[in-house]
Amino acid sequence: MSGKKENPEQAQQYANSGNFNARIHLHKTYSTNPYPWPLWVFDQFPKMDDLRVLELGGGNGLLWMANAGRIPGHWDVTITDKSSGMLRDAERNLAHLGTNVQWSVMDAEAIHFPEDCFDIVIANHMLYHLGNLERALSEIGRVLKKDGTFYASTIGSRNMAEMKELIKVFNPDSQYDSILGTIESKFSLENGKQQLESVFTDVQLHVYEDSLSITDSDAIVEYVLSMNGLEGNEQVMSLQEAQAFKVFLDRKMKESNGKIHISKASGMFSCTNARMVHSSRNPS
Repeated sequence: MSGKKENPEQAQQYANSGNFNARIHLHKTYSTNPYPWPLWVFDQFPKMDDLRVLELGGGNGLLWMANAGRIPGHWDVTITDKSSGMLRDAERNLAHLGTNVQWSVMDAEAIHFPEDCFDIVIANHMLYHLGNLERALSEIGRVLKKDGTFYASTIGSRNMAEMKELIKVFNPDSQYDSILGTIESKFSLENGKQQLESVFTDVQLHVYEDSLSITDSDAIVEYVLSMNGLEGNEQVMSLQEAQAFKVFLDRKMKESNGKIHISKASGMFSCTNARMVHSSRNPS
C-alpha cells in the first residue's frame, strides 16, 4: 500500500493465488445460489464492443476465466494486481483467451494510466484491503471516462455470520472476528455508498442473494487457515489448532444432519458520472 511497507505475513498471503483459491473453493462448491457469482458480476457490465476495461486487484483472473466465452471480441482488458505472483497465475489461467488482455503490477492508490481512458473500472472484493481508500477512489475517478462506470463489489456486516460464531465458540480469543470487522468497517454494503458518493454520482447497489451449505469440514478448515495474515500480522488459527477445529466441526455437522449453514451478504455498487475535478497531471 502506498507509503506503507507491506509486512511479511501480508506478502505471503498474496504471494500467489493459493490462499485466494481456498476461499474461492468454499464459495464455489457450497453456494446455494445455482448462478455463480462471477457470472452475476459480469452480467452487470454493458456488453458493447470497443470498450476499454480496467480491473484492479484482479487476482488470479477468476472473473475472466468464468466468463471466457462471454467477453466481447473488441474489448481491451487490463488486469492489475499488487502481487506479481497473482498476475503470473492470472496470465497462465487466461493464456487461451483471444481477447486483447494486458497485465500490470499496480497499486490501486497510484494507477499508472492517464485520465479519462477507461469505459469500465472494476474492483471485485478488493477495496476493503486498501490502506487509503479515498486516494484510490480519486485515482479511479481520474482514469474513468466521463460517461464510464465503476463497479465495486463487497460484503455486508452479516456475511459469514455463522462462521464467526463457530470460531468464537471454538476459540473466544481468535482474531477472525476482528479481521472481518476491520474489512467491514473499511468498505461494506452498509457504508460503501456514502464513500463512493464523495467521488461519483448515481451510485446504485445490486445485491447477490446466496448462502453456503457445507458438508465437508476440511473445506472450512482450509478457508480459515487461508485468512492468516489477510489484514496484517493476525493469525486466525495455527495448524495444530486446525486439527482440533476439524474435530469440533465434525461434531457440529453430526448434530445438524451433516451440514453447516453459513449466511452470506454480498453485492456490487455501480457508479457513473465521476464528478471530481480531474487533475491535469499524467501519472508517471
